[in-house]
Amino acid sequence: MILILLYHKLMKYPSSDLWWKTFDLQLSILKKTYRVLSLEEALEYLHRGVMPDRKCVVITFDDGYADNYVYAYPLLKKHGLRATLFVATSRIQPTESKRKTLLDYWEGRVSFRELFSGDNMFMANKKFVEDGQKEQFLTVGELRAMRDVFEFGWHSVSHVKTFSEERLLGFFTGKGHWSLALSYGEKPRKGFPLFPLSSNLVTREGRLKREVKEMIKSLPEKFFQRRDWESLLRRELYSHFSSLIEWEEEESFERRKVHEVEKAIEDLSGWLDTVISVGAYPFGEYNQQLVALCKKYLKAALTTEKAYVKEDTDMYRIPRVTVPRDMWSFMGILIKFLRAP
Repeated sequence: MILILLYHKLMKYPSSDLWWKTFDLQLSILKKTYRVLSLEEALEYLHRGVMPDRKCVVITFDDGYADNYVYAYPLLKKHGLRATLFVATSRIQPTESKRKTLLDYWEGRVSFRELFSGDNMFMANKKFVEDGQKEQFLTVGELRAMRDVFEFGWHSVSHVKTFSEERLLGFFTGKGHWSLALSYGEKPRKGFPLFPLSSNLVTREGRLKREVKEMIKSLPEKFFQRRDWESLLRRELYSHFSSLIEWEEEESFERRKVHEVEKAIEDLSGWLDTVISVGAYPFGEYNQQLVALCKKYLKAALTTEKAYVKEDTDMYRIPRVTVPRDMWSFMGILIKFLRAP
């Protein structure tokens, strides 16, 4: 049986995402407790329909944050472990520049204060979607520098969510998913409607209609000071519009899906001079159509479903367990795996 762990970001200081020192400790525990496989090794077992004679662990990262190079890369190298990084290619900076890493700090070439200190995962993606800022993500040069430790895989080009059905959940008041700017066509503002969100690879993209936005923008500030403004706005919108969302055409959706797979694989292959043969579904979301598409380009695809890899696991529905930021929850994952029959 194999446990595949999913990481995203490592933080310079303790915060809402995983601290690099906690990751260092986790690697020590994993190395002492389990056999740590590369993803390629794990897939070879699965392809043969057999499992290792002892429980094993695989380490994966999603998206492509700068801290994966600055902190995760030297820590994995220190422990002699390999990992796989699934890259959302739109985030990658097209430059050969490389930031200083923990290795530079350990060897006295920079102070700890000089090392990259990134935003949390939410803010890094929000800044990218709303303003196109890529500073929180890896460069091509950094990707290339990590090839001795990391394998790389497909994770789409855009990696965003979109409105997936016209079921009004409420209105934006300052909190919401970092993908909202895509569905609004601009930065979110108070009063914009909220609808269910899904990966834009499993549903047509839904955009809030321009005339709906204009109507909401025309409302005076005092309207939003009323205690019942949300119920009033709901009635107003549906008295003026039969539908609030403009939906992507099905033909356009099908073309875009192919582009999201082909373009990301093409870019990664070009940057890294290697064959890209594995992938991870954005947000772990997939359907039969996306699985069928991935089968044309990849030999395996990973989800975020919480389960273990066994002999009969589907190569295109491989489960992973997301690692939380606290050690107690991490230890709970390992203990549960140890006790699993």
